[in-house]
Amino acid sequence: MNKKNIFGAVMVAITALSLIPFISNAQPKQQANGIIIGGEEVEVHQPRKVAIAECGFKRPIRVASFVSNPPFGWVETYQGSMEIQYVSHGFGMDIFDKIAKNLGIRYTSTGYVSYQKAVNALKRGELDLLIGVYTPGGIGRGTQPVYPSFFKNLFAIYYPNDRSFPAYSFESLEGKKGIIRREENIYPLFSSHVRDGLNISLVNTAKKAFEMLMNGEADYLIGSPYSVEAELRRYKLHEDIVPADWIVLEANMFFVLTTNTDCFKLRNLLSKEIEQYISDPKNVNKDITDIINAWGERFREDAPLIDTQGDEEN
Repeated sequence: MNKKNIFGAVMVAITALSLIPFISNAQPKQQANGIIIGGEEVEVHQPRKVAIAECGFKRPIRVASFVSNPPFGWVETYQGSMEIQYVSHGFGMDIFDKIAKNLGIRYTSTGYVSYQKAVNALKRGELDLLIGVYTPGGIGRGTQPVYPSFFKNLFAIYYPNDRSFPAYSFESLEGKKGIIRREENIYPLFSSHVRDGLNISLVNTAKKAFEMLMNGEADYLIGSPYSVEAELRRYKLHEDIVPADWIVLEANMFFVLTTNTDCFKLRNLLSKEIEQYISDPKNVNKDITDIINAWGERFREDAPLIDTQGDEEN
């Protein structure tokens, strides 16, 4: 199975939600009237009169993603009048925005530079809802995921086109050096295999992962075809790094609420909205592909990460 076939197969296999148009990079505003989306304030028209919690109605629900993992989520920084501000974008934020509009609830978007900082803020009640968590049991005391998951993501093996090898089981990876990008937050899902002797380590950023693959420091990368494809477009390596046929893992992606604010009372409402969205997945492939294409287009003028001779550009 070639790269186009596996990417197409993943697109067809995923059950997920429709997206809203790609979010603009406008300067975030400070006021919390209406919904704030990447700095653009949007009024909610004909909101439902559901008074079950102050959160979302009398005050905005505080929503965030973390680090950079397009197309699912990424964080951009803006220089505000007093300090640097962080705003989340991507697939998860698009879905939550649709749900918020359907429910007539207000929210503000922020972002965190690491997964752990986002989790700590959620546990302390400084954040109400975190987007893009893979562990269905929640992320520790003081948090609970919203069921059902809003997305099922697949993970595959990627390696340099000129150094590919048969990858069809964990046993086939023995004796080879594997890497997982820290920002995908899936390393804990492979902890048992690591304990059994599989050589897998964490690296920061897609750029570092691709450099390690191309210069021989690593033999393979485990990652989401959506996310890897987006970053391969960015770094102009989509012909140099290719997927194996084997789907390594299927993982569900959740919204996670803190139990330390009244926003937890929204859990049932959010669950019902998610059920409605995942019942109609017909537009997800087009929409998520649009985000991947838009991500690549943002970096169209950038030089390739590694040129055709294998020399690093930076």
